[in-house]
Amino acid sequence: MVVAAFRKRRKYSCVLGVLLLAASWMYFFFPGPPTLTVVHLNGETQETVAAIPVTAGSRFTIQYIHSVDRLPVHETFLVDDEYSLLLAEFRFISLGAGMGDSGGDIVYDGRWTVVENIRKELTSFHLRVSSITEQTLHIGDREIKLAEIAPESGLLKFEVRRSPRAYLMLRGGC
Repeated sequence: MVVAAFRKRRKYSCVLGVLLLAASWMYFFFPGPPTLTVVHLNGETQETVAAIPVTAGSRFTIQYIHSVDRLPVHETFLVDDEYSLLLAEFRFISLGAGMGDSGGDIVYDGRWTVVENIRKELTSFHLRVSSITEQTLHIGDREIKLAEIAPESGLLKFEVRRSPRAYLMLRGGC
């Protein structure tokens, strides 16, 4: 009788162990929460240099000094319900070379010109790093100077991904 009870308990322990192992595997290796992922593109290689959890409605801003007129520019992006990126607004003191027209509503507050309600959808976007322009990513309470995560003239790709948690943990995200 004791042997039968032991075998039954052992059988349930094995089933429970297999279920826990499967759940752990799924947690770590299936796509996890969406993250704003910044990838340094270096010729044939790609290195994730930042992975920051986001939700639908998350906003982040890239702030920089325009290379020609040497005045600040702020570009704000929004993560939409489908986890695409939208250029939501940008603000500047003087319209510099190469800034172009992105539509939206223009408001002037006495110092800044703000172009809002743009909603230009982007799957991803690229940015060339320059220490001269002092590019900084602001997301939540984080501030990341782009020149500190990629070399001068390095090409960064910004996108929202759903990467496995194990990958994010190895890359220093989440």
